Formats: sequence, structure tokens, C-alpha cells
Amino acid sequence: MSLMSSPPRSSTNDGSAITPAASSQARLFASSITSWYLATLDPHAPHTANVESRLRHPVHVVTRRILYGAVEGAQEDLEVAFNDDEAEIKDGPEVLSRRSAARMEAFLASCSVALREEDADIENIEPKARNEGGEVSNGQKKTQGKVTNSETGTLIRARSNSSGKIPKTYRQIDHGDLMHRLELYCRTLRRIRSIMDANPSKEMEECVIQYEGKKTIRSRVFLIIQTYLRNVDCVRDVHKTLMGLISRDTLGVLAVEVCCDELRSAIERLTSEYEHKVSFASLAFLSSPDNSAETHLAPLLTKYFEYLQMNWHSLVSKCELERMLRAVLDKDLRHFFKDAVFHSVGHILDVCRSYRESLDNIALPPPWKEGVFGMAGGGNGSTDMDAAIEKYCSDANLVKQALRDLRREVITVNGQVLSPAHSAMELAENLGRVLNSHQLIFSLSPKGRAMAKKSKKKTAFTSDFGLEIESDFGGSGIDSDGSFRSKIEPGLVDVLTRRLLIAASRTGAGGDAYFIVRDLFGGDEVEVVPHHSQRIDQGTIEIIVKMNAVIIKSHAKFDIIPKPIESDTAVLIQFHTTTTETIALQQKLDSSVTLLKEKKTNMTGWRTLAIRPAYYEKIPSSH
Repeated sequence: MSLMSSPPRSSTNDGSAITPAASSQARLFASSITSWYLATLDPHAPHTANVESRLRHPVHVVTRRILYGAVEGAQEDLEVAFNDDEAEIKDGPEVLSRRSAARMEAFLASCSVALREEDADIENIEPKARNEGGEVSNGQKKTQGKVTNSETGTLIRARSNSSGKIPKTYRQIDHGDLMHRLELYCRTLRRIRSIMDANPSKEMEECVIQYEGKKTIRSRVFLIIQTYLRNVDCVRDVHKTLMGLISRDTLGVLAVEVCCDELRSAIERLTSEYEHKVSFASLAFLSSPDNSAETHLAPLLTKYFEYLQMNWHSLVSKCELERMLRAVLDKDLRHFFKDAVFHSVGHILDVCRSYRESLDNIALPPPWKEGVFGMAGGGNGSTDMDAAIEKYCSDANLVKQALRDLRREVITVNGQVLSPAHSAMELAENLGRVLNSHQLIFSLSPKGRAMAKKSKKKTAFTSDFGLEIESDFGGSGIDSDGSFRSKIEPGLVDVLTRRLLIAASRTGAGGDAYFIVRDLFGGDEVEVVPHHSQRIDQGTIEIIVKMNAVIIKSHAKFDIIPKPIESDTAVLIQFHTTTTETIALQQKLDSSVTLLKEKKTNMTGWRTLAIRPAYYEKIPSSH
């Protein structure tokens, strides 16, 4: 998907342009880290070990400082912070946002592969293995032959050095290379900070590649090419090495944790095209590896970064979706359904029955932990939850869209239909009126509960699993003599109003069911589309109030249709989904009236998604 409406912006009043002063600050931070790292690294440890043990902490300190701290003035305190790994970093929140952390991890990973690991291990082995006369002894030859590029080999070498021999010195990254990488990283952070300072009321803009100029893109291309040339010395290394280098840089510039399918395909195409050009040039003796990289790889990489600049918004969304799918779906389950070839409806039903337990219990984490509402990062405490929901419900555009989505649904509260609402306040009023109605109170009584059980029937969402019957009302905590007086606390009405807005939002939590069904049952030859019907026999969103909990069930139907989709294309099979959230309640007795209010637990906000094929009856053959 190409977002032609979102080209790189050149405006300077939004903070996206790096000023000379900000550029100088980024260079100063990069220089401080580089000098400290090269002065304090362990020359007897491999480069990758030094990156993890010596470079990670100062990069973390500077990341927090640029994003949240004081970037103006002298930086004398940086070295003190670098030297104390245990010191508390006071700049900004307790932890980096999820995407800021992803950017930092991608940067450190790219630094780790700046040197080829094999070269680091081979470096200086021969001088240490020689005796004073310059010859290698038989015993030393045997020891040297046992040394491998593994943890075991390193331990063997360490033992051999314990006899007083000169310890092995590993090759490390040079000053210019590290400085170049750090300056690019710090400039990215400085750009993010400038945008934040210019737009303090907006969320942190994590991805800023769309603002980068041609010079910065050339620097990124140069670093990838130089690292590639250092890591490849035979044809079989080209594909794997280049894929890894481009993937790491992509994760960094987009500030995401995983690459989506579209990105992986784009990187695969780039790599294959380069391999084809290089193999032809090599066979014809037309070009050396260095010249081939400069002639063929540089233009391909430049074009790729321009593609990221143009399509960054959709690509980030797809990467975030991929991250969610990996988090909630079992790897083997996902792999199976992606590769499965179904021959008939009966075949699909049989397979779904065999995976019934997995399809019926897909755990979805709280949306506010996943950053669904544009949060910089999810928290774990109730404060984060309340703040995230409050932020969402104060966004006029999001609430307006959620209310529009809600009006497409039929909402029932213990069987009573909730009137449509055009504002959050109207929704809360309608909900409060139903929650405190005599009909709902009666449904919670022993007599009302018994009547509900007798009238249970299959719903419009009956599936092949045969699980979908009308929800049970009522609950525990009711007096045996039938006397019961209850009142819903006003705070609970607000909680349910907000949860309804979240549940109905197709752009947020409400879209999870669609994306998961599409991931499992969609494909190149079929499309997953929401089912549309004029007839609705049951609420598509059910609120079931009990004495100990409120359960919100969001029902949906999805049709699997073969491509290309025409007006008369028949549906191959239909799937039903139910997303269930349980809000625990606590009872408080106040003047003989039982007040029901929300009880926060470690499972607050977690939802369960059930995916079931629709119920199909086999028609007997007329023959």
C-alpha cells in the first residue's frame, strides 16, 4: 500500500528539521560515547561482548537524555553516568517506551555485526601461538586446532592463557565507524526531541525517517555497504548477510520490533536482485566486490529507503500488527494454518475441531499494554490503565468513530436493548438507566435467573462447536429468600461506557478478531470480509451483569470468499468470533443496599477470543 499523500515533509516549524545547534549536540553525544567506549572496552573480549557489556549502558543513558533530559549546555556528567551501570537514570519515565527500546536494540544489534565474528576470533591467534623463535610447537598446534568459534573454544583458550602467556587481543570497532553510527542514531533521537518540543500536546513521533534528507540516507546506505563488505567473502554469505543488515536497519528507522510480510518481501526482492547482478558481473569479470556494491547495491538501497520514507505509516501499522499476531497466536498453530490446504468445508470443520482448544482460547492482552491507543508504551499498573483509557476517551476523533461503530451494533444488557447514542455522555446515561432498571434487578434475583435458564436457546451465532447459547444472567451473592436490593455505583457506569467504546472501536481493540481470522484463514486465493446482514437476531455486543462480574461479549461474523470478489461470488465458509472481557466486581453494603463497583485484578483488561466455524448441516444425497 503506497501512501502517496504522506511524502517526506520539509517544513521547519514542526520541529522536524535538524538545526545546526541540534546537529552539533548530536555529534557531541556521539563523540562522548565513542571516546568513553574505546577507552574502557576490554581488548581481551570479543567485539560483540564489549558491545553488550560496555556500549549498551552509555547508549541507554544518552537515549534517555536526548529524548527526555537537558540537551543544552555541557555534558560533563555523562562520563559519571557512563561509569556507573547501577546508577538510576533520572531522565524521563522509568523505562523507555516500547518502540524507543526497539530502536535502541536494533542500533546495538547493528553495532554488534559491524565486525565479522570470525575475523574477531582469528585476530592475533597466530602471534600468541608462536614460541619465542617464531615457530609453532606441536603442543600449541594441537591446542590451536581445537579452538573453535564457540563458547567452549573461548574457554579452552582462556585456560591455555592462564599459564602466564600473553592474553589474546581481539579486534575492535574503529573510532570512525562507531562515531558515524552513533551520530546517525543521536541525530534521529534529536529530531524526535525537536518534534516533541515543537508539539508538546502530541504523542512522541517514534518514526522520523520521512523527514530525513538525501545526505542522511546516503550515510545509512554507506554504513550498510561497508558492513556488508566486511562480513562477506564468498557467494553463499551474500543473501543471509544482506538480509540481516537491511532488516536490522529497517527495525531501527521504523522503531518496530518485527518486520511485516511486506517488508520481508521487499528486502528479499532487493537481495535477490543484487545477487543476480553481482553473479553476472563476477562471472564476466566485470567488477570487483567493492565496485559491485557501489555500482549495484547502493542504488538498490537508496530506492529501498525512499520506499520506507513514502510508506512509513502503513509499514509501521503492519509491523505492529505482526507483533500483535506473534504475541497472541501460538507459533505452531499459526504456521499450520498458513500452510494448510483445505479441500472442502468438511475438511475445514474437521481441522478446526482438532484445534478447538486453541481456537477457543486465544488470550488478548489489555489494549493499553499493546499501545493500541497510540500510547508511547504500555504500563503494568492500574495507573497506566486508567491514564490510557482516559486519554483514549478524551480524544474527540477516536470517540466519534467508536460511537459511529457502536451505532452499527445491537447492544444488550442482560437481554435489554440499549438505545443508540450520539455522544459518550448519552451512552453513559442510557447505560446507567438500564443498569439500575427494575428489569435488570429482577434478572439478578433467584426467580429471574431461573426464568432465564428455562428460556435459553441457540442464538444467531451458533457455531459448529455448538457452544453459543444465550448468556446466563445472575450470579452468586443473592439472599436465599429472594429479597435483594442493589445499586450500580456511578463509577461502574463510567467504566462500562469506556470499555464499550474500546470494544466497539474497529480501529483499535475491536479489530483484533478480524486480523486474527484473516491471518489464520486468509491467503493469496481467498479474502476475509466482515459478514453483512440486514437481519440481526441477537445483540452483537452483550453486556451480562452478575453479582460478581460484568461480562462484555463482542460477537462478529466473517465470510471467507474466493478471489477475485464479484457481486455474485459465493461464500466458501463463515466463521464466528466472540471476544470476551470479564470485569470483576466487588460488593459493598451501604444502608442495606449492595453497591457494585469494579475490582481491579491482575487479569483486568485481558480478553479471550474464540474463533469457530459456522454450523453446517450435511444434506443427504437424493440418490
